[in-house]
Amino acid sequence: MTPAMRAMEERRTAVERAVRNEQLVELAADGILVHDGKCILAANAAIVRMAGATRVNQLVGRPVEVLLHPPYLKAVGKQLSGSLRDDEFAPAVRDTLYRLDGGEVEVEIRAQVFLEHGRPTAHLVIRDITERLASEAVARNLAAHIQATQKLEAVGALAGGVAHEVNNMLQVITGFSELLLSTPTLTADACSDVKEILNAANHAASITKQLLEFSRSAVHRPQSINLGATVRLLQPIVRRLVGDSRRLEVSTPGSHHVCIDPGQLEQLIVNLVMNARHATTFDDTISVFESEMYVDSSLNDVDGIAIAAGLYATLSISDTGTGMSEATMAHIFEPFFTTKAIGEGSGLGLAAVHGIMAQNGGNITVKSLLGGGTTFTLFFPVVAAENCGVDEIEPPAASNASAHHGKTILVVDDEASIRALAKRILERDGYVVELAHNGLDALAIIQLKGPPALVITDVKMPEMGGQALSLQLRARWPSLQVLFMSGYSLEALGREGLVKRDVVLIEKPFTPAALLAQVNAMLSAQQINRSINVF
Repeated sequence: MTPAMRAMEERRTAVERAVRNEQLVELAADGILVHDGKCILAANAAIVRMAGATRVNQLVGRPVEVLLHPPYLKAVGKQLSGSLRDDEFAPAVRDTLYRLDGGEVEVEIRAQVFLEHGRPTAHLVIRDITERLASEAVARNLAAHIQATQKLEAVGALAGGVAHEVNNMLQVITGFSELLLSTPTLTADACSDVKEILNAANHAASITKQLLEFSRSAVHRPQSINLGATVRLLQPIVRRLVGDSRRLEVSTPGSHHVCIDPGQLEQLIVNLVMNARHATTFDDTISVFESEMYVDSSLNDVDGIAIAAGLYATLSISDTGTGMSEATMAHIFEPFFTTKAIGEGSGLGLAAVHGIMAQNGGNITVKSLLGGGTTFTLFFPVVAAENCGVDEIEPPAASNASAHHGKTILVVDDEASIRALAKRILERDGYVVELAHNGLDALAIIQLKGPPALVITDVKMPEMGGQALSLQLRARWPSLQVLFMSGYSLEALGREGLVKRDVVLIEKPFTPAALLAQVNAMLSAQQINRSINVF
């Protein structure tokens, strides 16, 4: 090949390479822009689309500041001024690209400087990171939600444990107070003092109940109720809570049935109305609206969880008060969090609302605008009338101690004061009482003295708890009745595997009358069963 032919071949190869490189630049997914610091010299199809243009000549020849506002790309500026070495690459830079139509695109830009016709020129590779930023935001929100959920679970477990321990102390206070009040020789002044003690203890019990509601450990009796009709019955209570200085609007047109303990529904309404009252002032409006909504799974609750598709009866409590910031809304369902002044609130109301709704399979949404009011909406799954999927528990019959006078009852509890209280209550009603501090101690007593007529046992105790004790006793004496006592609900204890769902449980703190009524009912049932077995 002659030199002329070789030169011609090299020129042809260079042209083909240039065409190929131009095609690669034009077809690149990232935007590519060339500028000399003053105006745009070249642009590929991707940057034309990204900039909201339709033709490349809408960009070429125009100042680069049309798309990237100064000061921008300090690293590129260093390159153009020669302050970076030739072999040193500028790092990726996060920036905003301003479209020709006024929109904005979050981008990441990498730049390289080269010489074109003897003057420094910047070659920019511009990547649209909108989707990446959105994914990162979702990941951050998810991580924050998981962290918040774990925090609430930990706080809930702590709250439930604290409430249980406090309930043990309240059991002693209320129990002995009621025994004192039944003493004939108690003076009027002493009686008044004891009543004050009992009132304070009952108030403390209401606070621990809210802690248990938050931790989903409270005792409750769900039943099928007409939501609208129940809210109408509670309207006088709501009116008193709202007061005369604020307007109250109530609308209850629906007739759907939901499954919830009526007492819990009242607590939900009271807590949310009181929250609305604290957020409002004179002449503001508080609204309680009952309605229905079909959810198609596109709606998330306060925990970021999609509400299951289906028909719901909804209860919205709204106010035209101060509203909440996003920072405040992030903490409102945490126990003891409150924006009220010291002494004006315990910070447990909304935490209890959250726990009650979770316990009953419901959901909550919250909308609030700082200075524009707040709306809490409760979503209750609709159930068939009179069908709640929960067995109704009949209340125990009134005490009739004479029928069981002299029978032996074994009381098992690791708290000496509760054992002493139960002994006083039962002995005053004619029972013989044995005491044990845990399951192993109870087995030793029974081994020595034989089985009692009834065993009353706490659930959580060291060495051997109530469930393990019951299993051993039932294995040998199948007809022996066992009454469990706890500050936790049967549902909560069942979830932890501490008791079976078919046991009989009395909630702490209980009254002497309630304990005696339950004991009498179980002994009477035991007597009936034995009579049937005889025949």
